[in-house]
Amino acid sequence: MGISGLLPLLKSIQKPCNLKKFAGQTIGVDAYGWLHRGTVACAIDLALGKPTTKYVDFSMHRVRMLLHFGVIPYIVFDGDNLPSKAATEVERAKRREESKRKGLELYRLNKPSQAHLELQKAVDVTPEMARQLIDELKKIGVQYVVAPYEADAQLVYLERKGITQGMLWTNMATALK
Repeated sequence: MGISGLLPLLKSIQKPCNLKKFAGQTIGVDAYGWLHRGTVACAIDLALGKPTTKYVDFSMHRVRMLLHFGVIPYIVFDGDNLPSKAATEVERAKRREESKRKGLELYRLNKPSQAHLELQKAVDVTPEMARQLIDELKKIGVQYVVAPYEADAQLVYLERKGITQGMLWTNMATALK
């Protein structure tokens, strides 16, 4: 989901850095950011209702990367939709449905590249997709939490309470101090 415009507002307190700096420390990660990025590889499969776990594989690859560098990941999932964003969610759903319609039509016209680009915009990361990632995290003992609402706010809370020493949004590591 994400809070539109949040990262630019936090720019003055961000410190971009290398993951090696956080070896031995716990870093909060926005799970839905990784899941969304992971759906790029399987957008057509998802639109066609074909079974795939490529989005989980993508996310778990990044979890293993953090572990490889000695970073302890703390994965944070979005929870319920914010009531104040109800209209935004309805609009997003309409845009996704229109992108799916266009993408499937392009697919039927044998234009896979154009279809793929359009269908990437149609993907909605579902609670079931998140559940699949949670199941994989449990298997390797990685901590996670489902936020009451947005993961962004939960990530800030975890850092402020000293539970995590930094945050990772998509592919940007940020220490908020």
